[in-house]
Amino acid sequence: MFLGMVPVRISFAGGGTDMPEYYEKYGGNVISTTITRFTYVIINPRHDNLIQAFSSDFSSHHKLASYENLVAKQGVELAVTVIKHLDYRDGANFLMSSDVQPGSGLGASSALAVNLVKTISSIKGQEISKGDLAEKSYHIGRNILKWPIGKQDEYITAFGGFNFIKFSKNKVDVIPLSMNKASLLELQQNLLLFFTGTSRNSSTILISQIDRIKQNQKETIDSLNIVKQLAENMYNDLKKSDITKFAELLHEGWTAKKKFAKNVSNERIDKIYETALKHGAIGGKLTGAGGGGHILLYCELPKQQTLIEKMESLGLKPIRFGFYNEGPKVINLYDFV
Repeated sequence: MFLGMVPVRISFAGGGTDMPEYYEKYGGNVISTTITRFTYVIINPRHDNLIQAFSSDFSSHHKLASYENLVAKQGVELAVTVIKHLDYRDGANFLMSSDVQPGSGLGASSALAVNLVKTISSIKGQEISKGDLAEKSYHIGRNILKWPIGKQDEYITAFGGFNFIKFSKNKVDVIPLSMNKASLLELQQNLLLFFTGTSRNSSTILISQIDRIKQNQKETIDSLNIVKQLAENMYNDLKKSDITKFAELLHEGWTAKKKFAKNVSNERIDKIYETALKHGAIGGKLTGAGGGGHILLYCELPKQQTLIEKMESLGLKPIRFGFYNEGPKVINLYDFV
């Protein structure tokens, strides 16, 4: 029995510039980190050539079937598509689960894609580089399943850690961020994550964003140019272990992001954010494409309890997390018997 673990992520700046529709023309920059919340893939080999798949996140089950009769039904379409793409024909039971809800804005779908590709490749005895793992996972999501996604989540989760990632037409550069321990710890302690109570389907927002980029709409392009520069500015500060402007850059990025497309924010989200700023937060953003999911807030330690209590009174749930400096892991559970 094999267990694959791949962390989800928080993107701090530059999200949206990882869309090929944008970065192939302008280049893209993203700053992000993996965190201590994970997706899980358990693969239990069978004694026949039949395959079944369970997704606890979507309460979905693909009944036992031969490889040829697998169908990419809702809830297990990712697992079936990866199995087909990697030509994995051995009988097995697949179980997929995660620490976060679907539509969380924490990149769980892409992390699960990376997890499936990595775990199946490991079972087949195939070495795969981090870059190839990211590209193959992205190809499955964007080109086979037709998800309207950028590349950042696959690269973030395939490489792991705190990184500055640069996207261009012909290559992707992943640059690890090295900060002194005191500044890194202070940054982590000052960040609070809350689940807003509503998940969202990001496809509508992302399709609208892609259409606006293709149409060269000035407001969207200008906003993406702004967040691209903000990511560069954040990188220049963080590589000097300077976090004094981090909250301000989060706030500027969120202000620009709301202009990417309609429904990135809404009246409830705006009220939550404005209330947070009045109760100790000095910057923040919705994670992911927007519309719901999780909100990240920067708040110094002395004011955090007041802020947490206020957010809870608005129906938000605080989510404990830490920065996670590693990427995918595949464990053969038989090694522990």
